[in-house]
Amino acid sequence: MNDNMMNRFPDGKIILLDGRVVDCYPRADVAHNNSTLNEDKGQQPSPKKAIKTDKEREADKERFIKNAFFFIAHKERILTDCRMFLCPVPIQSGMSISGTSGFENPTQGVYIQWWETCGGAMFTDKKGRRGLVFRLSGSSLSGHNICDVVHEDGTTKNVELRPFKDYRDSFIHINNTYKSAKQKYQAYSLQQVLDILDHEEEGDRDYAHTLNEQMQAHEFSALNERIHGLMTRNEELEHRNKELEKVLYDERVLHFYDRYKDLEKRIFSEVEQLLQQRRDLKMALRRGDYNNQTYERLVNAITKHIGEAEQELNEFKEGEILKAFPEQTIPFWRIESHAQKLRDRNNAEDQKENL
Repeated sequence: MNDNMMNRFPDGKIILLDGRVVDCYPRADVAHNNSTLNEDKGQQPSPKKAIKTDKEREADKERFIKNAFFFIAHKERILTDCRMFLCPVPIQSGMSISGTSGFENPTQGVYIQWWETCGGAMFTDKKGRRGLVFRLSGSSLSGHNICDVVHEDGTTKNVELRPFKDYRDSFIHINNTYKSAKQKYQAYSLQQVLDILDHEEEGDRDYAHTLNEQMQAHEFSALNERIHGLMTRNEELEHRNKELEKVLYDERVLHFYDRYKDLEKRIFSEVEQLLQQRRDLKMALRRGDYNNQTYERLVNAITKHIGEAEQELNEFKEGEILKAFPEQTIPFWRIESHAQKLRDRNNAEDQKENL
């Protein structure tokens, strides 16, 4: 469900996360308040709610925890009745810094949809014990948390959830989605929900098969999500590796080409000096400083040095390319072309930064 749809349901209806539309029934006090709407201010008085005692709230809390697996086994029935969906659950989650913001007044439907859609909120541990997370408490900064889980036998324990942000954000999103509906529409109490479900089953509380189906479906969905997440993560890593490989390749190209250009500069300088020596010898021969035999010997020596210098440059091209790029055969012209493009790009970026 898109965030823009939060609290913007059609009048008298709510839309669940899977897209199904559920009819709702306005509360009597809300209907009365609507008839006395202050048109000048355009504001509707807040509906009055029945205030429960601490003892009653604690009893409801224990009732919800004790029957959590019974409720999840009957999720299809609960999700088709707005009064069951909006049944209030007096369990208060919260954060160490932001307090209870976003966690206010959760309902049975909110929990069921959260258990369904949040991977890890409904789980089977390594010992085969099933669990439902029913209370969140932690820090949005450090991620440290101490949360509560209930098992099928009704026992509860503290657990630490990771990554905590995923649990927190998904619960807040679902809970806030129905914020307006909680205030406007009728809701059963937890005891009423239990009485209705028991009556419809004619007292048969053997719901193990249904629960198994619900848990298996959730675990299969969670496994698919995990596989999808791992595949996405793998694709991201492959993309990053390719980018890193490209960066490393570019660095190798520039490093090799810089070394080549340094050697080329030195050899060209040496060859130029040797060529000048040969020109000087020719001038000396014309002046009569050397005879032909001496001139030929000296010129041959210079020509040999020039050939050795040019050979050194050629051997560097061939040998160092193989050392720098052993995984593939790359012609020198391609390295030179790529290096020049990299230099042009880097120079353009430097000029842009200096503007």
